[in-house]
Amino acid sequence: MDRPVCLIENTADGKFQVNTEATAILSRICQPVVVVAIVGLYRTGKSYLMNKLSGSQKGFDLGSTVQAQTKGIWMRCLPHPTREGHTLVLLDTEGLGDVEKGDKKNDTWIFCLSVLLSSALVYNSKAVIDEDAVEKLHYVGEMAELIKVKSKDNDDDEAEYSSHFPIFIWAVRDVTLKLEFNGKPISEDEYLENALMLHKEADNTQESLEKVERHNRYRDCIRMYFKSRKCFMFDLPTGNKEVLQNMDNVSDDQLSPAFVDQTKKFCDYVYNKAEVKYVDDTHKVTGESLATLATMYTNAISSSNAACMEDVVSNISVAENTAAVKEATQHYETRMKEKVTFPTETLGQIIDLSEECEKEALKIFIKRSFKDNEHKFHQQYMGIIEHKKSEFFKWNDKESRTHCEDLIKSLSKDLEDSLQQGAYIKLGGYQMFKEEMERIEDQYKKEPRKGTKAEEVFQEFKKSKEMLSAVIMNHDKNLSDQQKKVEEEKANKEKLEQQRRMEERQRYEENKKLEHQRRIIEEHFRGVLEKEQNERRLLQERLEAVEQEKARERDMYRSQGQEEQAEMYQMQIDDTRARQEEAKSSGWGPLVVSGLTAAAMTFFPAPAVLAGAAIYGVSRML
Repeated sequence: MDRPVCLIENTADGKFQVNTEATAILSRICQPVVVVAIVGLYRTGKSYLMNKLSGSQKGFDLGSTVQAQTKGIWMRCLPHPTREGHTLVLLDTEGLGDVEKGDKKNDTWIFCLSVLLSSALVYNSKAVIDEDAVEKLHYVGEMAELIKVKSKDNDDDEAEYSSHFPIFIWAVRDVTLKLEFNGKPISEDEYLENALMLHKEADNTQESLEKVERHNRYRDCIRMYFKSRKCFMFDLPTGNKEVLQNMDNVSDDQLSPAFVDQTKKFCDYVYNKAEVKYVDDTHKVTGESLATLATMYTNAISSSNAACMEDVVSNISVAENTAAVKEATQHYETRMKEKVTFPTETLGQIIDLSEECEKEALKIFIKRSFKDNEHKFHQQYMGIIEHKKSEFFKWNDKESRTHCEDLIKSLSKDLEDSLQQGAYIKLGGYQMFKEEMERIEDQYKKEPRKGTKAEEVFQEFKKSKEMLSAVIMNHDKNLSDQQKKVEEEKANKEKLEQQRRMEERQRYEENKKLEHQRRIIEEHFRGVLEKEQNERRLLQERLEAVEQEKARERDMYRSQGQEEQAEMYQMQIDDTRARQEEAKSSGWGPLVVSGLTAAAMTFFPAPAVLAGAAIYGVSRML
């Protein structure tokens, strides 16, 4: 994108709506996305940081007056600078606390949507992190009213936020203070942690309790809601007022070297630490699914309903699985038309080509499918593929039959003309007829690319001439009764031998198809079980990271003698460990095999399904 577009815009009636131009852009992005959103008070330089992250001088409107420039949430997409195959989505938001707007609800909605859509949230403020700066971040305390983790009432919703919320980066601008604490130098992160330090009651008076509650309220939310915290402190870019008012046109050499270096460190950190956006802990969000997320969350919040993550995940699942079925089955159809020249010489050839295309399509489906726990969409996918495959096989047979019938018609033209003229009803006519049939058969066999119906079509041709052959033989006075009897016996033997070969060929083709189906079923089990295993491994890793963060908070509270708060975090750690053990459990394996077996039985013969399950599912149960 060479320019930002508005993703979420304000409407005349005070609501929010998603801009269709932006969702159309996102819908064309099939790569996983890293989403970085910046929020903060208006006129604090948010857009400048977004432009630096985009690697360009201009883009998001910086403005140079006291009037806020950005309205709603604006988006810019670009290839990720350090992650190949990923897209970086930057969201620049309307400044909070705009006196012209005078709508606190609007600010809260902006903040909540930024949290819900991003994988890294940058909070931008000025000068210091003091009591006033923390108070201005009151939106974190209002999120519980607008964001729910589960559809049913759940007292632990807020405790689960850190598993779903982005990393939190506090960018402090125009800093003039020295980074010291108790006379000793401290890092930016230590400065943030000190600023977020909780107080405990000095005494049990109501005044003391209220004072401590006010101090701790938003600090506690910041600690609880975000999985990790980082602080960047920026010097004033320059002392030149004209340069400050023209930041989108000045070069780095016109700015403070310290500020330029700090900005670079900030960008490098975001590039390396902001992870891919996930839903339900394990499913990577693409541009297409981000468009769906933005629409669903915006509609929920703008209608004054709480945005429920569980409901959104469920809706995303349906949308993603529907798209997975469509994309994968279309891929199979397209690839078959590209790879197969009809008719194929043998059944085995089209089976092998189909198997290649099916494996490609299955990888696409499994990669994109999401929370298809009951295998409904997998069953739908299998049904469509089997139908398309059947149509291709029928088409292959039809092309073969048409070609072979035309070939027979061409090769037997002289024979048909002679029959119409009665040329074989004479002495020695039977021998002439046999020789002509043998000539036709010999030429027919030499012709290449007759396809799967070659033998069947020729046998039908021979059968159509059986009665004529008998008539010609009976009228041939050159043959004795004994010779006629020998010819009849010979013809019957050939007929029986041909029937035996046809039955043998039919059994061979049935076994070929059965073996093909078994391999495809095995591929289904392999793909689904490996994806499930990888997702559970990823879930464990993410839960371990959450556990570490919660352990850090628990230890901090304990060090301050706040055992009640520490115990709350310990309970969250226990719940996280329980989820990790559940992810490690092997009990999910049989459930997957059982569900997939039931789905496959709808379209595949039982022997193929059970063989596929036995080879990959049961014998390699995880």
